[in-house]
Amino acid sequence: MSQNLHKYSKIATLAVSLLAATLSITACSGSNTGDTAAGILEEIKERDKIVIGVKTDYKPFGFIDSDGQNAGLEIDIARQLTEEILDSEDKVEFVPVVASNRIEFLKQGKIDLVIATMTETEERRQEIDFSENYYSDGAGLLTKKDNDIKAWEDLKGKKVCGVQGAFYNKDLTEMGVEMVNFPGTAEAYKALKDGRCVGFAFDNSALAGKLQDSEWSQDWHQPLEVILEQPWGIGVRKGEEEFLNTVNDAILKMEAEGFIVEGEKQWQIPSTKYAKERMEKAKE
Repeated sequence: MSQNLHKYSKIATLAVSLLAATLSITACSGSNTGDTAAGILEEIKERDKIVIGVKTDYKPFGFIDSDGQNAGLEIDIARQLTEEILDSEDKVEFVPVVASNRIEFLKQGKIDLVIATMTETEERRQEIDFSENYYSDGAGLLTKKDNDIKAWEDLKGKKVCGVQGAFYNKDLTEMGVEMVNFPGTAEAYKALKDGRCVGFAFDNSALAGKLQDSEWSQDWHQPLEVILEQPWGIGVRKGEEEFLNTVNDAILKMEAEGFIVEGEKQWQIPSTKYAKERMEKAKE
């Protein structure tokens, strides 16, 4: 009888120990999650550098200039954000991203945040958090001037170049457009010139930037109204509330000071009502 009691006592002790260990692990796990969320900003400050995913093929928002340097309105925003966080706009490392990999790079920790002409959508909000919106754009079409295209309906059944990961590809496909999507804009522009597509459906602002180049402005144009307009936001990993608040504060400060409105002028981007309204609202 005493042996059985001893056996049951050992089993009970083991059970209590396992329960205590489980509770300890759970508590530590919850604590670590909180520390990680709060520690991203601290980590950036400790390393004294912020790593930002940006476009390098999207003039005039993010591209490589003639000196081989990152340039564009979003690059200016990234540097200003770095100035706010680390007191120097030079303490930033730019990592090239495209539409198809920018969210994965962020989730994998390859970058601290992403400023890459990213439209805020419900689907993307399931994966990452978005900052305050800083811009807005929609789909436009770049096509030859001698093409008889006067409405989006004229593209039904026709091949149109696009970029993988653009949110409006699905909408255009549902409209009957035969989308031919490429990894990046360079491939899409080349396919367009080669005659593989009747036009290139892409962010209207980027197409407007392309038409600043004389090699395009002579024979190409944007004949259609902008559709599917949506706001852009800076992408931050889920749960990084302290970091997200810091980014939001920086954006609102930039907007209130007219940083983005002036940036449109500097980069010869058509002035938008959206940027002006954001500026006035941020001043309140």
